[in-house]
Amino acid sequence: MPEIRLQRILKVPPDPAAEALGALLHAIAEQQGPWRGFALHIGLGDLHLPDVGYVAVPIDLTVASGSSRKQAFDITFRATSHPSAFPAFNGTFAVDPHELGECTLHLAGHYDLPLQAVGKLLDLALTPGVARQSLENFIEEIAAACAARVNAREADFARYRFYRL
Repeated sequence: MPEIRLQRILKVPPDPAAEALGALLHAIAEQQGPWRGFALHIGLGDLHLPDVGYVAVPIDLTVASGSSRKQAFDITFRATSHPSAFPAFNGTFAVDPHELGECTLHLAGHYDLPLQAVGKLLDLALTPGVARQSLENFIEEIAAACAARVNAREADFARYRFYRL
């Protein structure tokens, strides 16, 4: 069970970022709108192949209810098709204050490798770091979506305030 700890700095305040994170994770879990069919992805170059595309694995994400922290979400996910052939992840997505007007997005947890000993061999020898890189891509995508959602909301509020006067 390899452990993973990733973080990204977001240039948005923590409270709206946590609200956006919760909305995004629930949208992925419920397969809503543009998040329908959400997939983890990795570039072919990361698989030591010509870097002319990527491999995507659609996931089933679950967001556990009742996290002990208001700005943390317990998540699990596994591949939608053939889940026993791909790593499964259990962990927490959290938002913490950083500097003024910024926050840190954390992804921490562990992934279970498939196929027991064969899976460990594949992870170490043939595809080192592929699971980790797919999680790096995942946090990047979620970080960008959170920031965009908060910024769009702030722009809408500013537009409303400007035209209301």
